Amino acid sequence: MPEREWKLGEDLLTCDSLLDGLTFDDLILAVHCNCRTINPAAVRAELSNMLASRKQDMMFLLEKNMDAIMAEARKGRE
Repeated sequence: MPEREWKLGEDLLTCDSLLDGLTFDDLILAVHCNCRTINPAAVRAELSNMLASRKQDMMFLLEKNMDAIMAEARKGRE
């Protein structure tokens, strides 16, 4: 299987998500698997870690596709 490029027009569409979704199930499973003690602080910390990871992925996609994003946004303005 070929490696993904993560580029608009190649293996991404403009309707694809830039930021992955996060469900209660995702958070519950992460807390279950990663937290020795389950309390509000642990749940908040796990959610913060999950958000940081997703933000990092989102920023990667943003930077990798900046030129294509700007080109699409300029359409109809010139």
